[in-house]
Amino acid sequence: MEEFLKNISSNDLEKLKMLFSIISGNETKEIVTLRVFVDEYSNLIKQNRSNTYHVSVMSSFKHLLEFYGSQKSIREIELKETENFCSYLQQKVHKGFYVYYRTLKAAFNKAKDWGYVKENYFIKVKLPKRQKLAPMFIINDQLSAICSQIKNEVIKNVFTFAFYTGMRLDEIINLRWKNVDLENCVITVGDENFTTKGRKQRFIPICEEALTSALSQKERKTKIFSIKSLNCTRDYVFCKANGDRYTGDHISQSFKRACKAAGLDNTIHFHSLRHSFASSLVQKGVPLYTIKELLGHSSIATTEIYSHLNMETLREAIKKLDCPHPDLLPKGEGVKQPQIFKINSAEK
Repeated sequence: MEEFLKNISSNDLEKLKMLFSIISGNETKEIVTLRVFVDEYSNLIKQNRSNTYHVSVMSSFKHLLEFYGSQKSIREIELKETENFCSYLQQKVHKGFYVYYRTLKAAFNKAKDWGYVKENYFIKVKLPKRQKLAPMFIINDQLSAICSQIKNEVIKNVFTFAFYTGMRLDEIINLRWKNVDLENCVITVGDENFTTKGRKQRFIPICEEALTSALSQKERKTKIFSIKSLNCTRDYVFCKANGDRYTGDHISQSFKRACKAAGLDNTIHFHSLRHSFASSLVQKGVPLYTIKELLGHSSIATTEIYSHLNMETLREAIKKLDCPHPDLLPKGEGVKQPQIFKINSAEK
């Protein structure tokens, strides 16, 4: 029997499981293993979501398959097993745990929609609360320090462009000249060739610094594309000498190396440039709803993580404590001293 099992394929094993289920008198159901579900869900995500999200999904599934095994029936994963897996995952990938958890929760919602599971037990898992930290951001001088560590002018301009537009990395590396209106100084984010994270097209006015970065690329492009030996069909704003776009990983890693060389906090990463854009606007008094539209957030709750940065509003609130209450200022008298009462005592 053991020799027989060694020689059969995983597909044959899945068919045998279904056969035994029917013979034993159980309700006839399609027995879906994790391997089958992972393949199907992966194909769905690859067709409908960004490559970055697909990579995140596959990383999450990798841990799931390591814990349960690829031949585990997805129907057998109930609450207790899900809680055990989440505990295992939290210990193994402490920093990325919440991202993996959200990704798998979304995946099992789809498994429920497909009828593969009766319930998504990831929703019922009680996660430990974590400290919410303010987003890391940098100021102009720090941006200059980072850019000074970069020799590649294109990548340097990408950093500056991100700082002054708040655009996501994927949005920048996929930005084409046809979506940059230089006459009206407006960027269109999202078109038939590129789908934004929120699947909603938005428009960003270009400030002078961002425009300078873009125009320097326009000048560079004109010089390069005038060389007849180059047959470039792509029209990316920030691209290599041959017209190909940079990968997100290359830009992100270049930024991390530049931050390290500049002696900046190691928690600063490329997405911090987006935080910096939003933080700067908040501190200048721009309404959160306006910032929400510029960033392309689907909910104002996401934008509210920057609300604490409006220090002037907070200071104005605290200043009110410096003003004595009107009842303490009788006519013709100075500031009346407040009465102090002891707890549980009538003594003044």
